[in-house]
Amino acid sequence: MPLALAAALIASLGLHAAALFLPDFEPAAPALAPPPLSAEIVLQPRAAPTVKAPPPAPKPPVRKAKAAAPAVPAAAEAPVAEVAAAVPAADEPQDASAPTAEAEPAAAPVEAAPAEAETPPATSPQLPATGEIRYVVQRGEPPTLLGSAVHRWRIADGRYRIESTMETTGIAAWLHAVRLETESSGALVAGGLAPERYLSRRIERGRERSERADFDYAAGLVRFGNGSTAPLAAGAQDLLSFNYQLGWLARTGDMAIATGRKIGVHRLELLGKEWVETPTRPIWTLHFRASGETVTEVWLAPDEYLLPVKIRHIDKKGERFEQVAEEIRLDPPPDEAP
Repeated sequence: MPLALAAALIASLGLHAAALFLPDFEPAAPALAPPPLSAEIVLQPRAAPTVKAPPPAPKPPVRKAKAAAPAVPAAAEAPVAEVAAAVPAADEPQDASAPTAEAEPAAAPVEAAPAEAETPPATSPQLPATGEIRYVVQRGEPPTLLGSAVHRWRIADGRYRIESTMETTGIAAWLHAVRLETESSGALVAGGLAPERYLSRRIERGRERSERADFDYAAGLVRFGNGSTAPLAAGAQDLLSFNYQLGWLARTGDMAIATGRKIGVHRLELLGKEWVETPTRPIWTLHFRASGETVTEVWLAPDEYLLPVKIRHIDKKGERFEQVAEEIRLDPPPDEAP
């Protein structure tokens, strides 16, 4: 038998053997991200404290919002409930085993509501003067447990202060212990939070690195701890205050967000209404996304003072980090305080 024919026969037998014994493999097609809502959505700001609580506007019977404490007046335009009604709602199947209806091509991605959950009304009561949110921190997709985080805030005498502590726990801490402390402080104005100072402290492998940003409104500059400066845009926020400022927004659009080293412009979008599964219960939310060099997504709970119950950050490398609220502690409203 000629050598060429023998070689061809051996090659053919090898290919058939591979087809029989090796597992099938088909390259996965890349997922296409659905387009965001193109229409700009007006969102009523979180109610700021007023000298005298205005009479409630006529609306369907829902849980009555608590009266606001005296402080800075706010300019309200439309109830959050009206805004939420204008946003595509998540499907709420009657049977958990039944398939979910297919979304319209232009609609934003939403999470299906649990079968036993009912759609709560969207309300915007005054943010309590003090509070705390405890989060589970996850990494990657599918998410794996990375650590825990705590947000604490205090509002008094026209001033605010928000503190965040995030650290690795369990096996993640044993492999790579990291602790990140951040703080945002400033004034509470009619438009919400006006940051004056942002501090960041990272402790990793026994080494500490600190950064800061000072908002100089008189000079129109942000001054960073390394000595550099940048123009201060109207309504600018820092990485921490941004999560809470969303509840005061009157309109989506561009927003300047500062870190401890620089400030960048992010495009802010309201993607829709979604159910978020937390370790304790499902929570009805409004889903926001801020896109720039990095992407931050925040889920606000209208029935929980528009607090951020889920925060997702995607860095330049595409690495995903999520914080999901497992406990919310609030001080009692003024009319219920002992």
